[in-house]
Amino acid sequence: MVKYLYYNAKARWGEGLSDRRACLMILLAEAKLSNRTAVIPKFALGSKHNNGKKKDSYIVDEYCNIDSLKVDYIFNENFDDIANKIDEKDILEINDTPLDYNRNEVLVVRNLVDDNFWNLNKLGDVVSLAKLYHGNGAKFVIPMVAAPKRVIEIANKVIAQLPKPTIGLHLRRTDRLNKKLDLSMNEKVIISKMNDFDFNSVFYCTNDKHYSINHKKFYSSKNFDFLEKLKTDNFLFFCVEMYIVDNCDISIRTFKDSSPFFQIEDKTNKNYSICDYGMHMSFSQNKKIPDSFVKCTYETINDRDGESFFDKKVGLVTKFNSFLLRAKASIMYRIKKLRLSSAKN
Repeated sequence: MVKYLYYNAKARWGEGLSDRRACLMILLAEAKLSNRTAVIPKFALGSKHNNGKKKDSYIVDEYCNIDSLKVDYIFNENFDDIANKIDEKDILEINDTPLDYNRNEVLVVRNLVDDNFWNLNKLGDVVSLAKLYHGNGAKFVIPMVAAPKRVIEIANKVIAQLPKPTIGLHLRRTDRLNKKLDLSMNEKVIISKMNDFDFNSVFYCTNDKHYSINHKKFYSSKNFDFLEKLKTDNFLFFCVEMYIVDNCDISIRTFKDSSPFFQIEDKTNKNYSICDYGMHMSFSQNKKIPDSFVKCTYETINDRDGESFFDKKVGLVTKFNSFLLRAKASIMYRIKKLRLSSAKN
């Protein structure tokens, strides 16, 4: 008998793709552990990440491949007819409490305030498994989530044209930038640090449209017309860029907890970061940036005792904590501007 797990969220967050993918992993992890079929909802992908345009997506198949997770699933739009045939006595409704995996009801419905599923922190085993599925920003691990076929095909066209050996460089700016980190991304600084490697090309990408590196060995989407055309769907464009960075001979990302975005076959020690702290610690102006890129040896999928950026040592970084950090940075910036303005007058 097929049993289902459905997350009934009253509100939806309009966030970035990585955030929404991470929440999807919570649902999939609980479905896996409870031996149920996950009913996947459409997620709202925020307009601020997509040229001012909102987008709804199941994420699966469009922006990621979850075959390696071996979790049964059905899209919400295909579940309505099935749900209407389930007897009320075979439906269990719960909220954020742990689920008894031995329950026999055909359908388990979690009634939740919103679809920020990472707030289900009472589900310890679920969150632990979801971290391993997702990796990026949650667990120091190569994720189990793979790239979908379309992303692979487009990205490989770029990789094939890059002179070998290649370096993939992802610079996360704007929303996670502090003064020292900004200085470390200066063109001369980046090129100088690259001298530690043997390479003939660098593919670099960033969320800062005003940033560029002018060097004959450095390439970006602007060198590939077919990549530039993808920007009408910035989430697809992001996935392609991340796949390229993941699959270069050397991969360099901004933060230590920014693991490969997709599952990769090459698990040799080819991953580096610019700074030695996680993305949620980026608001500190006092963090020193190392003189060389930081080597990142990501744990294997079976090592559950490895480093986690949401464990007890660091504390769970909630949206509220992130909001406070952003608010503090914004207030300090405004005070500085007011002081400068007063000084001029």
